[in-house]
Amino acid sequence: MTGVEFDERTGEETRRLAAWASETEFVDLPAPVVELSKQLILDHIGVAIGGMDHEATLIALELARALGGNPQATVLGHGDRTSAVNAALVNGISSHVHDFDDTHIPTILHPTGPIMAAALALAEMHGSSGRDLIRAHAVAVEVSARASLAIFPEHYDAGWHMSGTTGTLGAATAASLLAVLSPSQLVTALGIAATQASGQREQFGAMTKSLHVGKAGSNGVLAALLASRGYTAAPDSLQGRRGMFSVMSAGARAEALTAGLGRDWEIFRVGIKPYSCGVVAHPPIDAVKRLRTERGVKPEQVTRIQLRVNPLVIELTGKKEPRTGLEGKFSVAFCAAVAMIEGTAGPRQFTDEAVARADVVALRDRIHPEADETITHSQAIATAYLHDGSAVTVEVAAASGTPENPLSADELRAKFNDLVEPELGETQAARLLEGIERLETHDRLDELIATAVRGGGGRA
Repeated sequence: MTGVEFDERTGEETRRLAAWASETEFVDLPAPVVELSKQLILDHIGVAIGGMDHEATLIALELARALGGNPQATVLGHGDRTSAVNAALVNGISSHVHDFDDTHIPTILHPTGPIMAAALALAEMHGSSGRDLIRAHAVAVEVSARASLAIFPEHYDAGWHMSGTTGTLGAATAASLLAVLSPSQLVTALGIAATQASGQREQFGAMTKSLHVGKAGSNGVLAALLASRGYTAAPDSLQGRRGMFSVMSAGARAEALTAGLGRDWEIFRVGIKPYSCGVVAHPPIDAVKRLRTERGVKPEQVTRIQLRVNPLVIELTGKKEPRTGLEGKFSVAFCAAVAMIEGTAGPRQFTDEAVARADVVALRDRIHPEADETITHSQAIATAYLHDGSAVTVEVAAASGTPENPLSADELRAKFNDLVEPELGETQAARLLEGIERLETHDRLDELIATAVRGGGGRA
């Protein structure tokens, strides 16, 4: 990483991270990183298309149409071509509105949503290849995850939403790599992104939560495009005395930006969700499903279910009486109830109608989560007390979809098809899936993106 010129006032760790990000090419990526990056991109496009007709997405799309813009990038599913900033906004919202996107488990960052919202827009603008897209995604995941580690948990505990804050840094990184910015320009883009980073956890359960990811993607695009034109930022925007890390965290650790860089890949700590809700609710969902499938417990037999969970489950998903489908995603009792009754917890289980269903509400009110500090984010213990006086207990050591218990390739394809086929049709969904699975072979992404549009004729 020699020969790269930076402002000497920029923090050493920021300089090293930017130099590494700029100099890491596709050929430098380990094969397992490439494969996992492709899986995360496949998952992202699936959840974005799956969210294309959600009310939040349609409102944002209507606004983008009203505002207009140069036809630089495509809105997934719908096919509208608008400015890169507007396309990233709408695509970011649609990818997060179902809370079905991937998660960096240690920091609860959803990295790929903002990164790919920005990356697809810039890749389309610049005629990038599939290899370019994979490289931008994999490197940007590393940047955003490491920035998250530098300020977690104090940042998150204060009420910031990682996907809106450090997600903006990831989006800016991906956009900068695809726009072929220099290392020093990347530092500037990170500074422009840092001053736009926002999103509060109070918005969980509202449309605005998905806006965090949309704005992170669009702000990342804006940061890269401004930096490419000579716009400036403070030289130490991340590590400075009044920079992002100091302002947004009481215990920032800049060394996390570079510890094991290029050797210990944070992408391997990213999980793909099997359930369309807050990730901390996944272990108890697994637990109640196992009560039914493995132990034969039926909802009507239950007088009470005790859930022992990590304290963060109560904090994040403690809504007792959700009124909307979006609020239901942050009610662990509702998540567990609907999953036990229906056997799954996908987008169709998180509707306004589902949270008001009499059978679901009745079971929900018999489910009682209790915080246990000895239990990790990925674990849960469920005990069902039955009408006959007996009790049945199951333990989840690693929730499905976590790096310790990942979805299989077939499960990921099934999730993708379940989301995409209703919107694009079975034949087109199959073409799109096949095209993404050989993403590195595409010299340009035009046909692939055309296949990700309703009625599209691309051959992927």
